[in-house]
Amino acid sequence: MDRVGVTQRYNAMMGKVPAVPFVKPESVDLNHYVATKALEGLFYMVGQEEKKIRTNPLAQTTDLLRKVFGK
Repeated sequence: MDRVGVTQRYNAMMGKVPAVPFVKPESVDLNHYVATKALEGLFYMVGQEEKKIRTNPLAQTTDLLRKVFGK
């Protein structure tokens, strides 16, 4: 995010928030927020794949998957 300038632009925008009436500046760590959302998305996709493996025997494509998820 630093390389493409997202962090700098975010910080510049947040620096202007105190000048806006009736708005409280929130302290948000953009890097932490993005990393957290990326991990949530990753674990969601892993969960979807696991659901598919558990419900569809054809998705159990390796010996290990058949051993772990097979009946």
